[in-house]
Amino acid sequence: MYSSAHSLMQRVYTPLNALEEHAEHLQAQSLSDLIGGDSAAAVQRSNNLAFSLGPLHLDLSKQRITPKTLSLLVDWAHSCGVESKRKALFAGEKVNTSERRSALHMAARWPAHATPPKGMEAAVAFCQHQRARLTAMVERLHRGEWFGASGQKITDVVHVGVGGSDLGPKMVSEALADRPSHAYINVHYVSSMDGAQLLPLMERLDPATTLLVLASKSFTTADTQFNARTALAWLSDALEIDVATVCRCQLIGVSSKPDKMTEFGIPDAHQLVFKDWIGGRFSLWSPIGVSVAMQLGMASFNALLDGAHAMDRHFLETPLEENLPALMALVGAWNCQFLGISTHAVLPYDGRLKSLPAYLQQLEMESNGKSVCLDGRSVTHATCPIIWGDVGPNAQHAFYQLLHQGGHTISADFVAVAGRDVDAVPDVRDALAAQEQLTLANCLAQAQLFALGDDAIPKALRGHMAQGYRGNQPNSLLMLKQLDAWGLGALVALYEHKVFVQSVLWNLNPFDQPGVELGKKLATSLFNTLTGSDNEQDLVKDASTQQLLRKVGEWRQ
Repeated sequence: MYSSAHSLMQRVYTPLNALEEHAEHLQAQSLSDLIGGDSAAAVQRSNNLAFSLGPLHLDLSKQRITPKTLSLLVDWAHSCGVESKRKALFAGEKVNTSERRSALHMAARWPAHATPPKGMEAAVAFCQHQRARLTAMVERLHRGEWFGASGQKITDVVHVGVGGSDLGPKMVSEALADRPSHAYINVHYVSSMDGAQLLPLMERLDPATTLLVLASKSFTTADTQFNARTALAWLSDALEIDVATVCRCQLIGVSSKPDKMTEFGIPDAHQLVFKDWIGGRFSLWSPIGVSVAMQLGMASFNALLDGAHAMDRHFLETPLEENLPALMALVGAWNCQFLGISTHAVLPYDGRLKSLPAYLQQLEMESNGKSVCLDGRSVTHATCPIIWGDVGPNAQHAFYQLLHQGGHTISADFVAVAGRDVDAVPDVRDALAAQEQLTLANCLAQAQLFALGDDAIPKALRGHMAQGYRGNQPNSLLMLKQLDAWGLGALVALYEHKVFVQSVLWNLNPFDQPGVELGKKLATSLFNTLTGSDNEQDLVKDASTQQLLRKVGEWRQ
């Protein structure tokens, strides 16, 4: 008897059980019911679920949540110790438990004039020193004082990296490439291990005026090492100068391993260092971003860091009920864990953000795509959803048909830009403004249709339009006043802190990635087999892989 009563009390009063019961109740309500037209209650709900930080606006009104949902979610966050673990993160405690490290990427964007939290002081001082070195390199390049091995001025930069050393800088470079810069440098990104990105650059760039940036946290990643050595061989052969001299003149290294950079032949003056307490997928703000600064200038790079820092302060200082990263994390966990939605689309309605989905795939899935808790126990529920997406206007003509009328339920983030400064003649400016309004209208319409389905069709048109729009697809809308460096920095930091909060909710370590290591080790064995230097005992002898190796051997004869 006592046992049954005790179980009932546990079921009613634990935050998780309260959320499970609440989710069962809400499953019977549609988003159309919650949004409720233009009634006073609906207007109040929409206003209560809208949050802003400067020029960044977050609308959660098309999520399947009520004020009670948010209250229960915040209770859950309190019970998980989100505030205390947030404090530990900023204090430099070893929150990366498996590698016994801090996670202080925030230090890389902490401004010199602001006092850092206790425990972060040394990290901020180190990052400030490296930022000064980065600034000196960038300004030397922009003044036209960086010369290659043959004495010609550098005009192009090839950034060689992969994963976190590529996705973040590339995404920012694409997003802000149209911003005016006082000293523009052409930057090109190479990450694929097959040479497909590098070969076209070798055909069209002038080797005498090309600078390589070799970005690798460990400085051992095979993809990056192979690309770098191929690029150096190209420069050496084309310029008829030995590789060692090319390294001294036309190579910058960015890594947490300065000894490995020195061993590679990169002089100390051309090395930028970040510490191992900055994870690769959180390293955009560190010297990994040097190519962004070279392309856009230090003013834009510093504005990017300032926007991220503003989000850091907001996350650190704002109660959870009004905290943008915490709210995004809680709603995301609600969708995945309690509503059973296992896939999440990122849909930017601005072509400049075309690489945002790929960037967030790594940030979220490599961080929280795990099923083992910090204490070694298995997770008994879904954690990070599958992240995917594309630029919204393109996606409308590709996979929206399935999303609107297929059988899959998704959640989504729509990302919109309210306006754009264009330096053009009036007629062109007016035409572009009309295109912007059309893009924004499509974004708002699709978010509405995802949520409401057939109920979004005006009554006067229902007899004339095909129906069957399923609706009930919860979505958030993130809107920037304009796509500038400050706003982009705030947006990316928002997602970073969302990932951290969700890791606390799910009791995961978001700062390691053990799941990627075994595949790399197997690849090394198979590489040795393909090149004829294999050690048979290192090769997994499954029949499927063996027949593929035989086929490759036949075709290469």
